[in-house]
Amino acid sequence: MNIQLPLKLNLESHSRLDDYVGEAAGRLQKLDQLTIVFGEKGSGKSHLLQGLCRQTIESGGYAFFVPLSVSLKSEILKNLEEAELVCLDDIDEILDVPEWQLALFHFINSCRDQGVRLVMSSTRILGGLAIELLDLMSRLKGAYMVRTDPLSDEDKLAIIRVKAHRRGFKMDKDVCTFILSRSRRDMHHLSYLVDQLDEATLRQQKKVTIPFVKRALGL
Repeated sequence: MNIQLPLKLNLESHSRLDDYVGEAAGRLQKLDQLTIVFGEKGSGKSHLLQGLCRQTIESGGYAFFVPLSVSLKSEILKNLEEAELVCLDDIDEILDVPEWQLALFHFINSCRDQGVRLVMSSTRILGGLAIELLDLMSRLKGAYMVRTDPLSDEDKLAIIRVKAHRRGFKMDKDVCTFILSRSRRDMHHLSYLVDQLDEATLRQQKKVTIPFVKRALGL
């Protein structure tokens, strides 16, 4: 397989489907058709898409995770359909751009014709997107929709403890509760804080306590 990409697309080491709390991961694994994952920012959309890619790669397949933004040119999609799975994160970031609308329409068709599984994510529902290309809107409306699961504070506590464990350090529940009470509560930010603590523990070789967290994260 000869795939040339204009930038390096890496998966976060901790994004695995078995770390996801809720039913969306199970639903995604049962689908093989065009799929759009909806949910608020920080609700786990990127985690799910990266987890799908990791699962495919670990099974010996080819997969690409592409976080979209208005700074990217639509040429990023070129040759991606040579993989078995393509995950496009945050399509709502680029769908206000006519060039991107046309490129995505053709890419969806190409993936369908070549039997490539395509999974996309969006914070905004389709009705909230300024899509002028009616053929593209028709394709998107025909996709299977999966919503991320709402997380309780207890769910978030459990998730960040698991993330810490996977990185090789332990966080007691009182430490996790302290972090949750002093920071933004979306999972993207909480995962970032766990990454920061991971780096701090490697440098200082100390147990993760509330005083340590205060110093390391400035909380």
